Amino acid sequence: MTEDIWVKGYVYSVEVTEESAGRYRGQILIKSHRYTGRTFEPPILIETPALFKREHAAEIEARALARELIDGGHVEDRIRVVQQGAA
Repeated sequence: MTEDIWVKGYVYSVEVTEESAGRYRGQILIKSHRYTGRTFEPPILIETPALFKREHAAEIEARALARELIDGGHVEDRIRVVQQGAA
């Protein structure tokens, strides 16, 4: 797992899990939004859609997806979907 990353108020980390057949998937764990004071316990988990042969590739994909979601303003949509699914 990476150290906490802070972008536009969102605090998140990235990790990689091993899936079947030696493939790896990146995961984003959104922990809080410092500007609004919200914390997510447990963290909001967003997985990358693709599997990779190398751990490093999965980590790069997760980092890129996190920035794309945050910079594009779509991370709140993903948070809502995850929270509704857990309810």
